[in-house]
Formats: sequence, C-alpha cells, structure tokens
Amino acid sequence: MQDINTTWYELDYYRQRQFKAGWQDLIEVVFSGILASADAADSRDFLRLMGSNLAKKLPLPEAETVGELEDALNALLRQFDWGRVQIEANGEQMILTHYAYPHSADPANEDVWALSFATVLEGAYDAWLLAQGGEPHVSLRWHSPAKDNTLVFCYRNEQHR
Repeated sequence: MQDINTTWYELDYYRQRQFKAGWQDLIEVVFSGILASADAADSRDFLRLMGSNLAKKLPLPEAETVGELEDALNALLRQFDWGRVQIEANGEQMILTHYAYPHSADPANEDVWALSFATVLEGAYDAWLLAQGGEPHVSLRWHSPAKDNTLVFCYRNEQHR
C-alpha cells in the first residue's frame, strides 16, 4: 500500500473549495491593477480602506472576551471560505494568525495576491478591533511575508514602545 500524504489532500480540498472561478480571477485582476497604478503606500492604503469598509458592512457582535472575538471572526470568515484566525493576547499585544487563506489560482501571482489579501484583512481586522472598543492610536499591522500558509498580524500600541 502506498503512503498517502493526507495533509496534502486536505489542503488541496480546501484550496479547491475556496477558489471561486470568475470572482477570484476578477479580484486578482483588481488587486494587480491597484498595485500597478499607484505607488506602494497609496495602493496599500486603498486596499486597507476596502478592508475597513468591508468590516463596517459586516459588523461583529460585541465580544466580552478574546475567545468570543475569535469565535465571531471565525464565523464570519467561514461564510466566505477565507480560512480561520487564532488570537493570542498578552498585556502588550494581540497576535492574529490567519490560517488557510485563499490563494491565487496562478502560483506566479501568489506574492501579489498575498500582499493584497493581507492588506485588505489588515484594514478589516483593524476596523473590527476598533469597533470592539480598541483605540484609534493602536495599530494592527501585517508582518510580511506570508509563511507556512499563514498571515500574521500584530495589534499593539506603538506609542508605548
């Protein structure tokens, strides 16, 4: 009997489930166009704004704990097949690790896709945290590059560093 790499099959299943023919191609073209038509700072600001607008359109219920916040975020992400997030919090920061995010259909475009998708999520996560009682001066930032099929974000008050 052959040794089957079940992890690969699972990942392939989820990738196929996440890929929405037509829509994902359109979004990839839009992402590429935004990044190509503006400088890096302006294009990322625009994508961050789109994420913030998405979060405002899809508000989360009020969460009393980090666990409730994580559950609410994952319920929303599940609706889009956008993976899941795990939140680790301590007194200084919250680390949001986003697993199983949708990838580009074309591996040659994966870097642009990951940058764009992470920037949209950066805006969305920032807006959701602000709506949960976060402070405007506390920032959420993506720690690039994407590694091991995860996107890692850090929510930390940079004024006290």
